[in-house]
Amino acid sequence: MDVLWQDIRFAVRGMFKNPISTAIAVLSLALGIGANTTIFTLLNAVFLAPLPVRQPSELMAVYTVDENAGGGFGGALGVSNPNFRDYRDQNRVFTGMAAYTFPLPVSLAVEKDPQQALAELVTGNYFDVLGVSAVAGRTFLPDEDITPDARPVAVASYAFCQRRLGGTSIVGRTIHINGTLYTVVGVAPDGFKGVNSLFSPDLWLPSMMHNQVLPAQFRSFFDERRALLFNVIGRVKPGVTLPQAQDHLKTIARALEQEYQSPNNGRSVILKPITEATIFPALRGALFLGGAVLMTVVGLVLLIACSNVANLLLAKAAARRQEIATRVALGASRRRLVRQLLTESVILALVSALIGLAVASVARTAIASMRPPFLQQNFVEFALDGRVLLFTAIVALGTGIVFGLVPALQASKTDVVSALKEEMRTAGPSRRRLALGNALVVAQVALSLVALVAAGLFLRSLQKAHSIDPGFETRRLAVVTVNPGQAGYNRARTRRFYELMSQRAAAIPGVEHVAWASNIPLFGAVPRTVVAEGHDPSLQASRNFSTTITVSPGYFATTGIGLLSGRDFTAADREGSVPVAIINETMAARLWPNENAVGRRFQFYTDKFMREVVGVVRTTKYVTLGENPQLAAYIPLEQEFSDLMVLFTRTNGEPAPILGTVQGELRALDALVPATNPFTIGQVIDTSLWAARLAAILLGVIGGLALVLASIGLYGLMAYSVTQRQQEIGLRMALGAAQAVVLRAILRQAMTLVGIGLLVGLAVAVLVSRVVARLLFGISATDPTTFALVSLILVGVGLVASLVPAWRASRVDPIVALRSA
Repeated sequence: MDVLWQDIRFAVRGMFKNPISTAIAVLSLALGIGANTTIFTLLNAVFLAPLPVRQPSELMAVYTVDENAGGGFGGALGVSNPNFRDYRDQNRVFTGMAAYTFPLPVSLAVEKDPQQALAELVTGNYFDVLGVSAVAGRTFLPDEDITPDARPVAVASYAFCQRRLGGTSIVGRTIHINGTLYTVVGVAPDGFKGVNSLFSPDLWLPSMMHNQVLPAQFRSFFDERRALLFNVIGRVKPGVTLPQAQDHLKTIARALEQEYQSPNNGRSVILKPITEATIFPALRGALFLGGAVLMTVVGLVLLIACSNVANLLLAKAAARRQEIATRVALGASRRRLVRQLLTESVILALVSALIGLAVASVARTAIASMRPPFLQQNFVEFALDGRVLLFTAIVALGTGIVFGLVPALQASKTDVVSALKEEMRTAGPSRRRLALGNALVVAQVALSLVALVAAGLFLRSLQKAHSIDPGFETRRLAVVTVNPGQAGYNRARTRRFYELMSQRAAAIPGVEHVAWASNIPLFGAVPRTVVAEGHDPSLQASRNFSTTITVSPGYFATTGIGLLSGRDFTAADREGSVPVAIINETMAARLWPNENAVGRRFQFYTDKFMREVVGVVRTTKYVTLGENPQLAAYIPLEQEFSDLMVLFTRTNGEPAPILGTVQGELRALDALVPATNPFTIGQVIDTSLWAARLAAILLGVIGGLALVLASIGLYGLMAYSVTQRQQEIGLRMALGAAQAVVLRAILRQAMTLVGIGLLVGLAVAVLVSRVVARLLFGISATDPTTFALVSLILVGVGLVASLVPAWRASRVDPIVALRSA
């Protein structure tokens, strides 16, 4: 320990003796470590955060697999409530099975005006199966989830209690949720946010209270075997493996398929560990790939920083050659020298790590502030927890060893005799130093190109995404979500509310059109199975998944979605009249290829009646701007009642000023009716691209950082090379070499290294880019524009970085250079 402490003190003194080089090294490493810590913080929160439940290794998620889904949902879907009950009651491999929904918006009122919160409907044994106990009060009792609408009780999350309910003293008190009085019976422990790692609920409610929570159009789905409303988890019995449990549940699924052939035809189950259920399978793959890309790119940046510092330490080692030779002459072993030099590099890395943590903290806050407003409260938190600190420490130690080992081994090979004679420019050591430095610079250029190509592809992809035509008006629309059902409105009052609000909105100066729809564009919609008339619903080939949107007359004129054939909905399309629908051109081509779809009929799988197609409209984007054409069916509001709708207003100018007036009219009509998510259509599109924009910004910043570090490395190497070749350059100039010749020679040396690095980097970038192809909008993974621009940028930066050392070399005074020999 005494020797170690001596080495540490010596290293600290050395750092203060060379403050400029130390500052450059620390800053380079701090940025590299900070970038890695930032991205790891994001991945840790999404993928690695442990579930605070009892024995998570015993918990498994149960998903439906459907042959007709074609793997489009990550190969896994939810489970219907009736099927869940059969799995729960008939299985012999689980000690318990529970079900829960995705967090649903509800209107919450304690003592103030109603505000939006998120609630999960869960089965009564949800907390028992997870092994989670209340920190105050209790969780649900078995009989609180048996009789529909009978037990309005709630369990609140700890964070929500602190933020909105005045602490855990809320237990035993009542709150209004969607107009129904609930008693808060318990508070979940701090840190428990449900199973979903991306969105956490504020409240948990018994599933039998679904009539008060689900929008009206979904309530009939609760007991429908075709409707996959729930996520399911089970705790296996001791000794039961995942394959055994899966085989057992597949046997039950086959029996259910035979017993209920129509809704369960082609469906089975798949089980996954609970750790894979924290993100819905349809999103997990894309998120994992995006995270891998980010970690790879920041890893490249760290390698560039390490090579910079290694070059710097090689230069310092050359300057300390006499000192090291003296220590060897006095009896110091090579092992002792390597340990001393490694101690210096590790301390440098640890100091950089502390600054890197500060960089990561600032970056984390900046990333969190970029979240859309509706994600601010319940979205995953990016915490610098123990795992992040451990990761940073490991990275710091690893980089300290990586960038310190080669210079340490190189320096410890010092030729004692030549060093003590002060032959500091002998060919051997300098050439070895320059050769290693050249290799490091080539690697830096190659790594920088890979990082910049990744950044360029995502930036170009984001640019392309903004130029994609979504199929609807993109400038003059405003939307706001309204939910009269959460204010206790019945069907008649809700319809009257829609009528009055339409009249008020239409009377606002600047408003051209007003309409209602069941969803916001690019926020997704309800998928339902459709079957064309004359086709056998029991056959998989007859079924198609279609986005379903409930709209009022005038919706297509308001949103600018072109009517291709047939007619729009009218006031005559109401309850009791012939059921009708308008479909998009993709659905028309799929169900009736090369035929006129108007006048044809189809049915939703769960319906007992046919709908007549009265119009065909243009296909738009429904979930993402980059999606392939999707089937879509529009249903008239008067034939498909919904108490959760979106008010669309089309203006003759900028929609933002009118949006506030619309909200004011909603409050004036009834302040108790929740009105949420007020957006202009531009904000809707920006929100849909939030993840892509975040990735582009992160990769852009990281790519720029890589470029700066690589240019610093090239500058440092060329400056060192000019210093080492000062005598040679002086001799050449003394023999008549022109300044321009010397300038070209130095630039040629630098650009040769850049060229080799570009060739290596291009080969690697082509391989890497193919991996991210499915994350891009509208461009090829080998987009030639991106590759060409990045190559030109690197050539330009390399030229600028080497120009100053080359200019200095061309201005060397031959007399001074030869005298220093």
